[in-house]
Amino acid sequence: MTNGEHMSGATQSAVVDGTPRPKRMPRRLAPIVGYARRHPVAVGFALLVLVTGVATGSLWGVPVPPALTWSASSWSAPLSWWSAITALTVPDSPVEAVLSVLLALTVLAAAERILGSARTVAVMLATGVVSLFVGAILQSLLALLPEVSLAADQAGVLDPPMAIAGAIVAASALTGALWRRRIRVIAFSVLGMFALYAGDVDSWFRVVAAITGFLAGAWLARRIPRGPWHRSSTRETRSLLGALVAVTGFGPLAALIAGGGRGPLAYVVGEFAQIDQRLVDRCNVRYVPSCDHEFALVVTRGLGPALLAIVPLVLLVLAAWGLRLGRRSAWLLTLGVNVALVVHAVLSLLLGDVTAADPAGGAPFAWVLWAGSAALVPLTVIALLVINRHMFRVSAPRRATRVWLITVGAAFVASVLLFVIVSAIAYQSFDVRPTIGDLFAEGLRRFVPPEFLEGIPQPPYPRRGPALLVYQWVGVAFWIIAILATLRLYHATSHPETAATTPYRALLRRGGGTLSFLGTWAGNAHWYSDDRESAVAYRVVNGIALAVGDPICTPDRVGQTLRQFADFAIAQGWTPVFYSVHDDVIPAFRAMGWDALEVGQETVMHLPGLDMVGKRWQKVRHPLNRAEREGMTAQWTTWRELPAATATQIIEISEQWVTDKSLPEMGFTLGGLDELKDPDVALLLAIDADGRLQAVTSWMPSWRDGEIHGWTLDFMRRRDDAPNGVMEFLIAKAALLMKEQGVQVLSLSGAPLATRPLAEGEAAPDPTALSSFLGWLGGALEPVYGFASLFRFKSKFLPEYRTLYMTYADSVELPAIGAAVGRAYLPDASTREYLAVARTILAPRGEHR
Repeated sequence: MTNGEHMSGATQSAVVDGTPRPKRMPRRLAPIVGYARRHPVAVGFALLVLVTGVATGSLWGVPVPPALTWSASSWSAPLSWWSAITALTVPDSPVEAVLSVLLALTVLAAAERILGSARTVAVMLATGVVSLFVGAILQSLLALLPEVSLAADQAGVLDPPMAIAGAIVAASALTGALWRRRIRVIAFSVLGMFALYAGDVDSWFRVVAAITGFLAGAWLARRIPRGPWHRSSTRETRSLLGALVAVTGFGPLAALIAGGGRGPLAYVVGEFAQIDQRLVDRCNVRYVPSCDHEFALVVTRGLGPALLAIVPLVLLVLAAWGLRLGRRSAWLLTLGVNVALVVHAVLSLLLGDVTAADPAGGAPFAWVLWAGSAALVPLTVIALLVINRHMFRVSAPRRATRVWLITVGAAFVASVLLFVIVSAIAYQSFDVRPTIGDLFAEGLRRFVPPEFLEGIPQPPYPRRGPALLVYQWVGVAFWIIAILATLRLYHATSHPETAATTPYRALLRRGGGTLSFLGTWAGNAHWYSDDRESAVAYRVVNGIALAVGDPICTPDRVGQTLRQFADFAIAQGWTPVFYSVHDDVIPAFRAMGWDALEVGQETVMHLPGLDMVGKRWQKVRHPLNRAEREGMTAQWTTWRELPAATATQIIEISEQWVTDKSLPEMGFTLGGLDELKDPDVALLLAIDADGRLQAVTSWMPSWRDGEIHGWTLDFMRRRDDAPNGVMEFLIAKAALLMKEQGVQVLSLSGAPLATRPLAEGEAAPDPTALSSFLGWLGGALEPVYGFASLFRFKSKFLPEYRTLYMTYADSVELPAIGAAVGRAYLPDASTREYLAVARTILAPRGEHR
């Protein structure tokens, strides 16, 4: 074989029949090339930063020569024309170079997907140049205040992240309400944290860039109609408060790492340093009693005491994580730490140990900054916690709480005993031999950050040997155990009646109605008959025992079960009320002398004879056929089986839906995200041809003799940009799938405050004052909650209408019952939100949004 015949496979594939063909891209490079094609600006900016970092040497730590005037600084400093570009593209250190590249490939890429490549470049240039101009002026003005250390620093600014900050905040204006809020809160929180605590010049220029980006985004979105800034869901509010608390923890920590920080809130950093150098210098000149404590810190300093000093910051970060999860324990932890910070600030002021300059000595501005950072910030957090306390109700089971108490208590006792025993054995490590009382006193002090012990008499302390080792680390070891135990406690959640073996679910599996599964939801308690053969799910609100759904029992025991539950509730001092019960149990209530009031309509489809043919089914059949032609598929699954990416999309869709509402999200008989996670609940997802989730529905089971008899629709959410008819597609697919599985009944659930359509020839009942009021209320809330629209949507499926009733014993109690039902539906609403509901109800129809 000649050399010309010895060709590689790649070359052979490139030339076929004398016609050159392009070589195939290696499979490993395809994702990288695809990413670069989708984000040319982000990738190009990352490469530009690397190139300028190599060219200037800053990529490996060589300082950029100031003579080149590549950086921007104050207005009074010399400024070359090219510095407006180089200041946005040249990193000033290896850390900033790596950070800029990472931000470009993630944050800037996200902004480019929203804005488009051309607008991204324009926004980066506009916000960057304007920020350099405005920042230089502000820096020059701040130089007039001699007390502000930042203004005295005339260092130049080389900061590629500045342009990225402007771009992402500008891009947020073109996103939905949910992501607009998230992006802005996170961006300004992070940027503000570095500016207020670390306080370097670059941090402040980034804040100016973000503000400029905000204004640029408002201009870009000027023609996009905007609704009011609606409320966050409970989940979103928890996350935002958690982010705020995390900033108060990470901020001082970042300032400590940066060498103390120069921002206006950096005065608080001294509280978390193991040594107050200012006080040490003062003690070298004049002795005061607190000098004993400070000298002890100098002698015993090390990594352990340094870690102990930042315990409050670590606890704030730990609490922030728990707040995001809605944990009551995290709320208490955040409150406790911030109260301790306020108390310490007040005591420092009273004892004269303030690290800031004395205002009487000519530094009032610095003193005000110290007071703001040390006291005002934690007071603000405390106020927000108190206002939003109803958001944090997730508690751990009693067993998990006991385990936490035993773990932390045992660690505390063991730590104190370890310190006392080791110190007593190695007493030679002390210059002054301690008594047992001294050792126990110092043992208790080992758990408290050193700054919080100022003003308290200093016991003898070790200077060397094993006693010093235990002295430095025993407190840190305890807090590590306590933090790990708390993280474990966060994951222990009390979910009443979630296991299939619990009595209520066991009775449900024997036979329950289409709405009986509502009784398994969090917030409900359960009453059982003496023989455990009957059950009622209920919740107590303002002294009203609201039983949800029909009682769980055999038909012959309905009257007995109702009477026994009523006797039980009255014995507890409650007023019994049944909500969302069906016609077949009304005679038992009539026999008890109770009244019944229509509160909604349930729509039910009987599946065995379902065919979806004929003219009457056109409104369902057309969207179903169109969606299938466009590649839409329906996926039947459960929350546990979901991939993480799909679960994230469901959360995003739900949060967007809640954000777009001007009134709070409802509960009680209307499920949310938490109810989707029940292992017995099924999900039906609409997935488009590109694999993107477009809509989600959840289905609650009903059993008969242990077999699935029916499914009831609960959760219904869709993307804002989902194709029309996606919900018709999902429900139609659900009906057909359930019919194939032999399911008898599909319930589209109840529609609150809805009235069933009259049959041909049927006369409307005479209106009463209460029925007229409920009709008016449903119409008033319709523009926001859409009860009537939802009812009309369900009527497309030609269902059977089943009236839902509220039953009660005494009409005098109706005002209290109405208030209790309102609180049950809006359990997390604040007074302000209730006023919003009232305004919506009372507003003229034309003013509804």
